[in-house]
Amino acid sequence: MLRQRLLPILLILLVCAGPIAAQTAPATKPAPNTAAVQAKDPIDVKLQEALRERDAIIRNLLERVSELEWRLNGGFTSPAKVDEKPVLTAASSSRVINSVVSTSTYDNTERQATEALDQALIVRGGLLLPSGTLEIDNTTSYLSASADHVTVDGFALLPVLVVGDITSERVREDYLLPAFTARLGLPHKFQGDFQIPYGYELIRTVDAENVQTSSSSFGLGDISFGLSRQFVTEHGKWPDMLANVRFKTTTGKDPYNLASSQVALGTGFPGLQGNLTMAKSSDPVVFFGNLNYTANLPANHTVPANDPTNPQATMVGHFNPGSSVGFQIGSILALNPETSMTVSWDQRFTRSTQLNGVDIPASYLVEGTLRLGTSYLYAPGRTIDLSFGVGLTPDTPNLQFSVGLPFRLGLWGPKQKKLER
Repeated sequence: MLRQRLLPILLILLVCAGPIAAQTAPATKPAPNTAAVQAKDPIDVKLQEALRERDAIIRNLLERVSELEWRLNGGFTSPAKVDEKPVLTAASSSRVINSVVSTSTYDNTERQATEALDQALIVRGGLLLPSGTLEIDNTTSYLSASADHVTVDGFALLPVLVVGDITSERVREDYLLPAFTARLGLPHKFQGDFQIPYGYELIRTVDAENVQTSSSSFGLGDISFGLSRQFVTEHGKWPDMLANVRFKTTTGKDPYNLASSQVALGTGFPGLQGNLTMAKSSDPVVFFGNLNYTANLPANHTVPANDPTNPQATMVGHFNPGSSVGFQIGSILALNPETSMTVSWDQRFTRSTQLNGVDIPASYLVEGTLRLGTSYLYAPGRTIDLSFGVGLTPDTPNLQFSVGLPFRLGLWGPKQKKLER
């Protein structure tokens, strides 16, 4: 890709050799005498120096293009060596170039030019950190959801004629969920991470008589651990392919062991999730997609027995939460070396949950979210990541907004190593 961009520059340099020679060549003179032939023309010496300088510039550009392609291809081709002596054809003859090329400045420039885009890919699971790099991400998310419930205490004579009392209530849910995430790049294209969610949840309910009740909770959510591995590096028509396995614990308060004024910060069920992520670049855009499957493991919880003669009676119920299948598709556009923009669509389908072998009504969920995001590199190794989501199905929060402030530390290995695709 970069080779195609630089080819016009190389052609211009080669074409310029002719005009340089024509402008600097001496005018036609009578045949010189023997003494003049033995003396070297100073104009010719300058011309030769100019040609050597031009050829050195061309060699420098070729070395940089070859080095960058080798890095982007993940080392599938042999990188160029600075001690090679390629032969380049000049305007009138072939010359051997012996200049030594330094690419240290070039590496830093290329790394900074793609760091904002790389950060967006790392957050979305499409790119891994280099081995020995630790990234700490503090992300705060706000979610808002609402629902209207109608309860009929009576019977229906016709679909449009209901006899009895109709009770309605409006539920408003607000979540402020900070989360601490740590990612560590490991050797052999592995990456480990863990996430600790914690935050505040408020639920307000307004009934038909405009009486409002509220309940809230603050504390720790369900901690999760993950391991990622990149097993295909982008080359030719093949995209980057990464696999991820996550395990979710039950450290947060579940909805089955709460006081009357509390709400749940956890699900109460452990979960095991598998992800397959693919990313394909088409400068300046990177397209990515994700397929995921989550198996929510069964568990026993104490629930009300629903005994009319004893309202306080409880029993131990065996819950089999439904598994879920989801996907994500999107693209990341590099607006400039410091800024990138993300557009994506998230979709998830969750099967019904069973209690003692019987499906719980309305537990089948369909979630769909349209997301817009941007990443801005405001300092070396420090990025701000913004994400805005709109829920387009009844089972999805209406509004989602998050702000992330990731920063990186080099624990071992080269601190300035380019991110491996």
